[in-house]
Amino acid sequence: MAEQDESSMIGYDPLAWMHEAEDVELPCRSAPDTPPPLTDDLTVIVASNPHLNEAGDSQSVDAITQCQIILEPVQTIQTVAQLHQQLQRMLDDYNKIDIDASAVIQIDTASMQLLLVLKLTAVKLQKEVSIDFPSEKFMEAANLLGLSEMLSVDQAASGFF
Repeated sequence: MAEQDESSMIGYDPLAWMHEAEDVELPCRSAPDTPPPLTDDLTVIVASNPHLNEAGDSQSVDAITQCQIILEPVQTIQTVAQLHQQLQRMLDDYNKIDIDASAVIQIDTASMQLLLVLKLTAVKLQKEVSIDFPSEKFMEAANLLGLSEMLSVDQAASGFF
């Protein structure tokens, strides 16, 4: 049997130090093997006026649908499975996904990785994902992990809207 090496990086969250100084109450779960309840805390916006192409024909409404999801203030590995399910459903059903990250006060590496994979998958599927209004903590985590550019988030633009 292998011994646990104290210098091992397995299970280490490089963003954990960001949460130590704050009194943020984490949501508790009733049992460790019980998944969090699936809720639909997202706002769906469907375009009502189809775009016209050069010939004057309208495109199908499916080609222009979009939706928006508002991230919870605390995004951790405990909630990443639920977020993954919501985002997967949205990616299957919509061509444009807007993610409002303005309320985020705590986010971990697993959640940031999920958002990165979502953006990369969307590019392959020729769909669009945008992260709007990133909070200061969201930007801090993205910069620390070197994901700001890949996630297309910009601190300068985050406070203008």
